[in-house]
Order: sequence, then C-alpha cells, then structure tokens
Amino acid sequence: LFGHVRGSFTGADRDKRGLFEVADGGTLFLDEVGETSAPFQAKLLRALQEREVRPVGGSRSRAVDVRVIAATNRDLWREGEVGAFRTDLYFRLAVFPIHIPPLRERAGDVLRLAHHFLDAHGRAEHKPGVQLAPEAAHLLEAHAWPGNVRELENEIQRALALAEPGETLGPEHFSDR
Repeated sequence: LFGHVRGSFTGADRDKRGLFEVADGGTLFLDEVGETSAPFQAKLLRALQEREVRPVGGSRSRAVDVRVIAATNRDLWREGEVGAFRTDLYFRLAVFPIHIPPLRERAGDVLRLAHHFLDAHGRAEHKPGVQLAPEAAHLLEAHAWPGNVRELENEIQRALALAEPGETLGPEHFSDR
C-alpha cells in the first residue's frame, strides 16, 4: 500500500509506488480491514490523517489525495471496545457507513444474483444459455448461504462446470447440503 524505495530490502531493485500513490486523485478499496494487524492499523491511520505516505525505506513522505472505501464482516465498533481494532481508525473510516445485510437476510436477491453469475460465468466458460430449473431455483432460495454471495457464486460456478452449453440446471448440479 505504501510502496518502497530501491535498496530498502533484499530484492528491492527499483522504487515502487504503493497503492495509495497509484490511487492518488481517486479511490482505494480496502477489503477485510477488520482483519488487519495493530501495526498496520497505525500506519493506515497515519496515512488517512496526514494524507501522506512514506514508502518502506524512504526518508520523505509523499502527499496523496485518496478516498478510501473499506469493507469488513466484523463489527468494528465492538472490536474497538474490546481493543481488537483502533477506535481512532474506526472513526476515520466510518464517515459514511453502509450496512449490507448478509444474503440470508435478502432472500429476494438470491435468484437475481444466481442469474447474474450464470450469465457472467457462462460467457467466460463458453457455456451460454444455461438456465435454472424451478427445482434448482427453490433449492437456492431455501439455502441459508452462510458464505454469503461468494458461496452462491462458487455454487453457480460448480454447477456450470457440470453443465453443457444451453443445459437447464437441476438440483443434481448443486452440492448436497
């Protein structure tokens, strides 16, 4: 994220811009920010507060203008209360929080997402026209999806691997749950 300068460690044979610098003037997405270590949280907080980064091995900081979007499946406020996440970083990140409920709470989205993944992965795998049988659709809607959207996408990819172009997917194409 912060880059490095030539010679700062073994194998650093040239300067390398970090993602903060690459995103300068734009947006940087940080996924699973709740999984980060305390030292990383301190570095991230400094970058957000000061609007500058210092590459590994560098002696000068570089100004950056970056909008940060962060995602996590953790309750960062609660993590901060127990000391597992910096509360000052939480307040830097929580300027405009958006809560997206898990897929199990959005049953109406399951088939829309399944059709999207069928279309996208069907094209990528040269299996256009694959459809869901009503029984398969009911099976997908009835599942609790503890792995959320990623689990659904994986399930669609698995079913596509078993299907022929234009085939209708039935319950036999999906994992036994």
